[in-house]
Amino acid sequence: MRWIVLASSLLLAVVSAGAQQRDSIVHFFALPLDTSIAMPAPAIERLDSSGIAIIDIAYGKGELSDPRRMHYVRFLISKASTLEYAYTEFAGNRVFAFVPDSTNVFPGFRYALRGMRVGGRRRAIVPPELAYGSKGRAAYGIGPNETLLLDLELLKLDP
Repeated sequence: MRWIVLASSLLLAVVSAGAQQRDSIVHFFALPLDTSIAMPAPAIERLDSSGIAIIDIAYGKGELSDPRRMHYVRFLISKASTLEYAYTEFAGNRVFAFVPDSTNVFPGFRYALRGMRVGGRRRAIVPPELAYGSKGRAAYGIGPNETLLLDLELLKLDP
């Protein structure tokens, strides 16, 4: 009996360690919303003119995104087919700084920022042709013709 309890405890520890690795990613949607810079959105899916689906989680109260200005964002990319995270470097406290019109990000990333305001959070469902297309992105584990979920938070704009 003691051996069974020890074995099940060990199994539970191994399973918990695996879960902690995945759970160690801090998804910014789970962080408290600063209502001085954003307000909750109804989370209704709408189709953008580019062909991506947009779901606003929070409407920002700050400046409107401008593709010629420096953007500071947190983002997380998941594969829609499996809901597995594909790119998590900027999911927590790290910030990605870029100018959308001059940076080599996939088109769906640029389109997802359109109409967003500083403080806003949104999910974009990006079809393959606006993501990594028929080639995929093997370095991130994204296969050919993969639809992506792009979670974004626009933190700041610089002139």
